[in-house]
Amino acid sequence: MLIRVFSGCGVHCRFTAPAALALPILLVVCLCWVGCGSEPRVRGRVLLVGIDGATLRIARPMLDRGELPNLSKLGSEGVFGALRSHFPLISPRIWASIATGKVPTQHGILNFSKIEPDGSRHLFSSRDRKAHALWNIASDAGFKVAVINWWTTFPLEKVNGVIVSDHLLPMELTGRRRIASDTSDTATGSIVFPAQWQEKVDALVAKEEPLTEIGDPFADASVFPEWILPGKLSQRYRNDQVVTRIASAVDQELRPDLLMVFLPGIDRVSHRLWFGVEPDSAYKGDYGLTDAKKAAMNDALHQYYRYTDALIGELTRGFGPDDLVLVVSDHGFEAGTKMMVLTGVHDSPRALDGLFFASGPHISNPPKDEWVSVNDVTPSVLRWLGIPIGADMDGRPAAFIDLPPGPSIPSHDSTPIEYVEDGESGMEAEILDQLRSLGYFEGEKPPPPTE
Repeated sequence: MLIRVFSGCGVHCRFTAPAALALPILLVVCLCWVGCGSEPRVRGRVLLVGIDGATLRIARPMLDRGELPNLSKLGSEGVFGALRSHFPLISPRIWASIATGKVPTQHGILNFSKIEPDGSRHLFSSRDRKAHALWNIASDAGFKVAVINWWTTFPLEKVNGVIVSDHLLPMELTGRRRIASDTSDTATGSIVFPAQWQEKVDALVAKEEPLTEIGDPFADASVFPEWILPGKLSQRYRNDQVVTRIASAVDQELRPDLLMVFLPGIDRVSHRLWFGVEPDSAYKGDYGLTDAKKAAMNDALHQYYRYTDALIGELTRGFGPDDLVLVVSDHGFEAGTKMMVLTGVHDSPRALDGLFFASGPHISNPPKDEWVSVNDVTPSVLRWLGIPIGADMDGRPAAFIDLPPGPSIPSHDSTPIEYVEDGESGMEAEILDQLRSLGYFEGEKPPPPTE
């Protein structure tokens, strides 16, 4: 008989025992549960929002000017600061550290993609992750979870809740997934779990009405240099809106204990707009920019931060004073060039730090010399929820989590992860082309720059 217990003091146990011994064992566990009531589990839900590439270099002056009201509210009611990342500053490996509490050599997601023995390039997948993610751990502990657009979530994992894979956006928003499924000999795999959520997600993708009062900064393409591809950046604006709309709908219907949402837009637009925030002396060569076009790039990037702040306001609507809200980013940006059209990069220590905002019960200001690491996010959420922390995690609960030390276990990675097995996503080539267009695969010819 499989016995599964989640105690009031956060100790989660799964073990097998003969049926004749099940009742005595459960009685012992219940007695232990009664005796550990000195640290009750924190009540409330958790919202974890990831903003790719957001930096305090842009956000802090905007906070001071009152231009980011939702982040300002989180910071004033809780804490905010720099989130220390680790090199190389490659998004999927860092977001996997954020989701597992482990460094890349431990969790196994080392890059965007890998070269197979036959010379072909393939994306790292969820099967390459060697460590349980926060959603696996919370599901095993009996919590309801929802994960929307997080890096490296294909193939889908079965959880106690909903997952919408990061393989959704490039295909669904262009209609190419439907074309691929009609013409390919390969079965098109699910990108939404459970399957009954697929039609709901399709309907949400199709909605056009705006979520915020902040319009598309790239709607007037004439004010920008052509090489920033304003039409592509307009798609990034819509992508973040779609992710937020899906997450909000899932939150309203499911009311998960843990909601994780990933917004990629700031990173994508920063790669092309960063010239607007730097002095001309930071670059070599002539980009042929007028002062007006450079000012338009600067204004658009700041407008995108305001837009992202408004989306955070939408996501936090369902969360109250008893809940934990975390907003984190994986790295910053700096001046640099790639492929002659990308003017923002994240290659040196100047771009090492992302940001974090945390608000809710048991949040306090950490000592000023205490760094918060990307590895600390998952242990912090576990401590807040009352779930034991894995002793094999490289991170520890951040100093802003004002709770006494809790229980730990050797590892959360001993339970099996179940996957949805029904084919490829049908969009790996699309994602690889987008990564090439951002200069991530040295020596490979990027796709032609089209709108």
